[in-house]
Amino acid sequence: MHYDVAVIGGGPSGAVAAAELAKAGHSTILIERNLANVKPCGGAIPLGLIEEFSIPDELVEKKLSRMSVRSPHGRTISMHMPNGYVGMVRRERFDQYLRQKAVSAGAELVEALVKKIERSSDRFTIHLSRDLPPVEASYIIGADGANSKTADELGFPPNDLKVIAMQQRFHYCDELKPYEELVEIWFDGEVSPDFYGWIFPKTDHIAIGTGTEEHRHNIRQLQQRFVEKIGIREKPYLDEAAKIPMKPRSSFTQQRAILVGDAAGLVTPANGEGIFFAMRSGKLGALAMIEQIRHKTPLAEYEKTFRKLYAPIFFGLQVLQSVYYRNDRLRESFVAICRDQDVQEITFDSYLYKKMIPAPWSVQMKIMAKNVYHLVKGC
Repeated sequence: MHYDVAVIGGGPSGAVAAAELAKAGHSTILIERNLANVKPCGGAIPLGLIEEFSIPDELVEKKLSRMSVRSPHGRTISMHMPNGYVGMVRRERFDQYLRQKAVSAGAELVEALVKKIERSSDRFTIHLSRDLPPVEASYIIGADGANSKTADELGFPPNDLKVIAMQQRFHYCDELKPYEELVEIWFDGEVSPDFYGWIFPKTDHIAIGTGTEEHRHNIRQLQQRFVEKIGIREKPYLDEAAKIPMKPRSSFTQQRAILVGDAAGLVTPANGEGIFFAMRSGKLGALAMIEQIRHKTPLAEYEKTFRKLYAPIFFGLQVLQSVYYRNDRLRESFVAICRDQDVQEITFDSYLYKKMIPAPWSVQMKIMAKNVYHLVKGC
């Protein structure tokens, strides 16, 4: 059967894209390799995403306005988010909900692995596993993660920088009671020499994980050390691991194909946030594809729009990571800066709606002076 668009990958980016295309009346197939897949993801989503995509309350297991950051020496800075909250979702339920919305809008959902993609002048032929017949489509959206088969088959530039992340789920126990209503981030070289560790509470469990640049360190040893430092004696009931791209591909559009979400490398440096940018890229990519189908508007407009909206955020977080994540002395300085109320206010306001919030000039100068002081102190 021939479709207008084949969306390869049924995570948040692919499901949102498929829903937008189907709602617009375009025949769409959503291909997901494993409908029971559980991605190792903290599941934190900002208020702006919850509002834009009308995420129902029953999917948001926790609405957390308290968080803390912990330094290598054990210094803990407590923070409060006065104008919003971080929503905590469970990825298996969240992804299933988004896929069902796509199906309800008219998309066809198929569970299969993409084995090969052939390209001709006016269509793509997608060969699937499980002895399923090939799928033909005029356009393709690759939403199949950091190791995107779509990107490889269609010759997109590579994902240059990948982090390997590991997460374990623990049932609540005495050692974890302080975290029932608290997000905690650990900036500690013993937990992660080049990223961070996280403690994210859900309704019936707590997700604890860490990450490090691929091939640089042993992720299992880092995770074990993290659990030991927290003091947990209970065994996890689920282990998860995956690669996360930490830098956008140099290009993620072609004439009749685009990449969205992790496949495009759209996970921010420093904080590793991916769900928001996955869903926004899925929506923006689908809207651009609708314009291409109807009015022949180049798909490159999708990439231009995304970079215009979010390139400053990616750049700013890349600078932050490259400056402060290099060693524990600098991580100690970074946590010290987090004590500043102006820093907290700017950070939280920007996080909630993913907009760079300008601070008054006097505040900017004060923050800059504190950065210089702590950098000199930490070097």
